[in-house]
Amino acid sequence: MKEQDFEKLEGIKVSFGKTALSPKSMYCDKCDIKMIKSAIEMPVSDYIKVKLNIFKCPKCREQIIGLDEAKKLDEALIINRLLTKENALSFKRHLSFDGNNYIFRLPSELTKGKHKEVKITPIESNEALIEW
Repeated sequence: MKEQDFEKLEGIKVSFGKTALSPKSMYCDKCDIKMIKSAIEMPVSDYIKVKLNIFKCPKCREQIIGLDEAKKLDEALIINRLLTKENALSFKRHLSFDGNNYIFRLPSELTKGKHKEVKITPIESNEALIEW
């Protein structure tokens, strides 16, 4: 196979199928046999567990997860880090009220070059995850 310098290529369009990142089946790299899909509950900490769909080799017991499942695990690890780190980056802001809504401002150092829209995911009645 001829080596390509990908830095010099232009006009390449790459697309993935809807299920490309969450495979329906996998084969073990070591044994070259079809792996069995199963669900596990992986502990991230003493009080956080994440349910993952994994592939397990029936011969060597190797376990592999797809990219979608890896993202799910990564999000659980991030949430765990936020909940357990005492020195995690945090700041206090005063709330303003405009008659209908509460408003708070994010520091400009955090939002430079970011989108003007945020996604707010409620965690508890007094906690939320804010993504931008």
